[in-house]
Amino acid sequence: MHKINNSLRSFVTVTFKELPKIQIMTSVQSGMTLQSSLKTKIWIYGIMVLISLIFTTQQAADYRIYVAAGRVMIEEKANPFLDEDMVETEPDGIVTPHAQYRYAPIFGIALYPISLLPKQVYIFLWLFFNVFLLYKSILLFREFFSELKSDTKLFGITSILTLILGIRFWGQNLQLGQTTILLVFLSVYALHLSRKNKPVLAGLMLALAIVTKIMPLLLIGYFIYRKDFKTPVFTIIFTVLLVYLPALIVGFDYNNFLIHEWYNIINPANKEYTLETKTGIYNLSAFIFAYFTEMPDDKITGNRNILSLSYEVAGILTNIARGALILFTLYFVRSLPFKGAKSTVHAFWEFGYICLAFPLVFPAQNKYSFYYILPALFFITYYMVKRYKSGGGLKGIPLKILIPMGMYFILTTLTSSNIIGKYWYDQTQFYKVITFGIIALIVAYAQVKPSMLNTIQSEKNQ
Repeated sequence: MHKINNSLRSFVTVTFKELPKIQIMTSVQSGMTLQSSLKTKIWIYGIMVLISLIFTTQQAADYRIYVAAGRVMIEEKANPFLDEDMVETEPDGIVTPHAQYRYAPIFGIALYPISLLPKQVYIFLWLFFNVFLLYKSILLFREFFSELKSDTKLFGITSILTLILGIRFWGQNLQLGQTTILLVFLSVYALHLSRKNKPVLAGLMLALAIVTKIMPLLLIGYFIYRKDFKTPVFTIIFTVLLVYLPALIVGFDYNNFLIHEWYNIINPANKEYTLETKTGIYNLSAFIFAYFTEMPDDKITGNRNILSLSYEVAGILTNIARGALILFTLYFVRSLPFKGAKSTVHAFWEFGYICLAFPLVFPAQNKYSFYYILPALFFITYYMVKRYKSGGGLKGIPLKILIPMGMYFILTTLTSSNIIGKYWYDQTQFYKVITFGIIALIVAYAQVKPSMLNTIQSEKNQ
């Protein structure tokens, strides 16, 4: 007993003597970590500012349409959905015609305050906002994978490679000042909040995405399928509120007029969405009509069709292909309706495919719309990096995944006009090469399952 008391006394004495030293060391280590984190953030935000400034030099960008639409609605009470009304007289007297506005009224109205700033300032702010959301989206993806939360190096490599593989599409969004970066962030954030059992906030995020651009509306079906009924309910409530909110600013009658005009623009039955002849459209409709009808291109002449079907038959084929992509979703969910996803990783995997199919299914989808593939790119890149690091190198990645991923990279990233020149770039657009690349990505993605990530970890531990 005496020995025990002496031992305890010694322990207490040493502990109290060493405690200040321990606290100092902890404080120093904490300070060093904080300092390192601060330096990292400074570097990241510095790069974000630089990227934003580079793209600010782009003048023919769509964000000017959003700003002009806000002015047309608030100052003139005109119709932003008509080309003739989308004419902006700038403070310096320069008259600038814009393309028609194609978004919900609230989006342009919400951006009206920044239109009061100098042009270069609001352009920079819009671009920096998008670069910031690109950065936050990558951080958001990490929240679905427990390993990436603890392994900073693995997360860093996965993130950089994902950005490289998707550079064609996020670069296009910045160049044209598009909204797809915002849409993807809001969509994935809605999924994250839903998994955290926060349906009100999840519904708000998804509603904000829908009133920006209608595509995320299909995600309501996914939440219902996955037994999350609260998120769709709050999504519908917030969407209705956001659609009618501008009435407080522009008046009820004028807002109803804008809603009607907006619906006329986005109505999928419009002929322009069936017969899509523009060179830069890459969805299934444009692809099938290009290769199976004698549909002319708006820029390049020549034959590319392998069959000469009627437009009616080609339209049926398009709907069949769209239906097949939608039904292929069942391959990913692999469970009866109204059951929750097996895991957070599984939910992200499912969501990745749905986002991947978006730009193919919806009409009038240009290159920037394919930024929606970023979650799928992140997942498959994470898998390939894990396979590479497990010891096998490139040989450790199955050829059935590596080959289609190589095809995706060649057909999308390496077909930029900056790489192959204007002539060959026009040819790739004419033959819808990007669509082939996205199909190759789907082939690769369908073969990577969440369970395979656990298999890699088990092999590594053996």
